[in-house]
Amino acid sequence: MNAGLIAINFAAIIFGSAALFGELHASPFWIVAARGLFAAITLFFYAFTVGGPNLASAKNHVKPLVITGVLLSYHWVSFFASVQMADIAIATLTFATFPLFTILLQSIRAKSWPNLIEIAAGAVVVIAVGMLVDVKAEGAKLVGTFIGLSSALAFAFFGVFAKSLTSHMKPITISFVQNIVVMVSMLPFLGFMGPAPERGSDWMWLVVLGVVTTALMHQLYLFALSHLSAKTCSGFIALEPVYAIAFAAILFGQPITLWVVVSGLMIIGASLALLFTDRQ
Repeated sequence: MNAGLIAINFAAIIFGSAALFGELHASPFWIVAARGLFAAITLFFYAFTVGGPNLASAKNHVKPLVITGVLLSYHWVSFFASVQMADIAIATLTFATFPLFTILLQSIRAKSWPNLIEIAAGAVVVIAVGMLVDVKAEGAKLVGTFIGLSSALAFAFFGVFAKSLTSHMKPITISFVQNIVVMVSMLPFLGFMGPAPERGSDWMWLVVLGVVTTALMHQLYLFALSHLSAKTCSGFIALEPVYAIAFAAILFGQPITLWVVVSGLMIIGASLALLFTDRQ
């Protein structure tokens, strides 16, 4: 349990930096394609230090691997689109609703009702996001808000389906195949979904995105999933907006308002409540 908790905490911190890459002058499709490519290359070479990727085990689970890869593709594209259309705070805080979606999905699969603490925690997350969303916003910002919510739903599905894979394959094999699926699924869109990265510095940051924020982070996340439930992992990853907004304030000088602080505290409290109920 402790190893899983350590892994998911580090994953949440690294995950929090992902939104910053949405500020690159490139289409979300190009960002995601590069992310999948560099992550897959990293995982391929790293795999040989631990015995190589066991692709034989993947042959028996092609369908769920492809499904989770496609879900990951949509989650990433919609997330970066939300960052570019709205802003980092809105994109990350609307994404933070995914623990609620996770609870609902797991309850449906188990054919049971969420308990009162889970319902209350989910409601708190929704209220926290609502405090920061301007319902009167128009144009791209409003669209970006709803795209952020769809990103949250996609990640909830991803977490639930990925959980079932961790009992059959090593995390590195899962991540390698999923990132291959991500890269391949982006190829048909690159010809007309620009702009493509042009500066060398942009490509350098995309390498960092693929190697650190993707390959390393997903290894930590999938390792945590093999030790904790999807609910618990969702609760800790929900801390991502707190880290993202803090990084944006430090690096880009974006102000942290009182509403952001209050919302962040509510999300942390809801995440801890989810962890408590899972231990029980």
